Amino acid sequence: MKTVEQHYDDILSLANTSPVIDVPIEKALNRVLAEDIIAHYPIPPFTNSAMDGFAVRAQDVIPGQELRVVEDIPAGCAPQVKIFPGQASRIMTGAPLPEGANSVIRVEDTIGGMENMATQAPDCVVPKISLQKNANVRHAGEDVAVGEKIFTAGTRVTPSHIAAFSAVGFATVKVHRQLNVGVVATGNELRSPGEELDFGTIPDSNSFLVSGLLFERGANVTVRSLHSDDSAHFVETIEKLVSECDLVLTTGGVSAGAFDVVKSSLRSHGVNFTKVMMQPGKPQGFGEISGVPVICLPGNPVSVYVSMYLFVLPLLNVMEGGKRIEYADLFTTSVAGTSWKHKLGRDQFVPVVESERGVVPASAGGSASHFVGSLPKATALALVPATEKWVQPGQNISILRLR
Repeated sequence: MKTVEQHYDDILSLANTSPVIDVPIEKALNRVLAEDIIAHYPIPPFTNSAMDGFAVRAQDVIPGQELRVVEDIPAGCAPQVKIFPGQASRIMTGAPLPEGANSVIRVEDTIGGMENMATQAPDCVVPKISLQKNANVRHAGEDVAVGEKIFTAGTRVTPSHIAAFSAVGFATVKVHRQLNVGVVATGNELRSPGEELDFGTIPDSNSFLVSGLLFERGANVTVRSLHSDDSAHFVETIEKLVSECDLVLTTGGVSAGAFDVVKSSLRSHGVNFTKVMMQPGKPQGFGEISGVPVICLPGNPVSVYVSMYLFVLPLLNVMEGGKRIEYADLFTTSVAGTSWKHKLGRDQFVPVVESERGVVPASAGGSASHFVGSLPKATALALVPATEKWVQPGQNISILRLR
């Protein structure tokens, strides 16, 4: 059997990076940048008030001594009057600081308080406190300077990135195109949701598990559920998806069964089938058909779930233009909150729940490959090395966080 890390490297070696396109910034969410973002504008774009109050010279602010109000400055309006000794301008949050002013006194710190925020500005204002220079002032460029590189190519775009794009002057950005992924769930035993189950048949959950994880990543997904083990129909389906998609995933039909249609049909098409030293998920397949990566996952739902997080999502990240993550870097260290037994010989990936006392299996049955009902509770996968027979409470353990 090959190691999990070897299989991880083999899968990631199939990555073809998706093409670069220009999109409006509001369409860039969850995409990966294909360019560095260099600020056209500073943040803030001009020196402005951080508070509703009065723009002043700090050296003029003496408690109980009035200052003459010479101007009213709403947000979005440019000041027209310079501040001289003994003067102030009423100013709103975000409005540009007038020439001559070096601070803003909050309206709460003036005699009369909010009365000074009436429609008409007062003729004068009386401070209740003294003030330091630069108080309540946001200086131009203090967050981002013009010409500063704020994001690099390979960054996955979040809503806060989009806000920053707009703030530094971008209406469009270059990103890698969304991936088109084909998903094929196979098996005579599968039935559609809500369909009556005959004895020996099961609901198809893999289609929804795989496509849901892909949708979360922003992929365009085409699902084909083949509830038969007809080889000719299966190959025809794969060939059509390969002609339309950047990546094709199959579930089921990769083990040693007499009717494993995926394995029997794709061996002659350049797909390799192997056993990986892991539980669940030992039978795996991978290769290329017409230059398109084809990943063949086992049929049991927990095996699919583990395989998606270990292999497919890291592959997707590279294909979308993200930086390659090394296998060891998928994991962080936690502690076990309970004990459980492990069968020696294969790395075990256990869906676990993180708690104050450490991680505990999401199901009392551990990592059995058919325990799909307990998966929603899992927040991580715990890795138990092949050589360890027991996990003990308080023991350091590697986990891969799922969200």
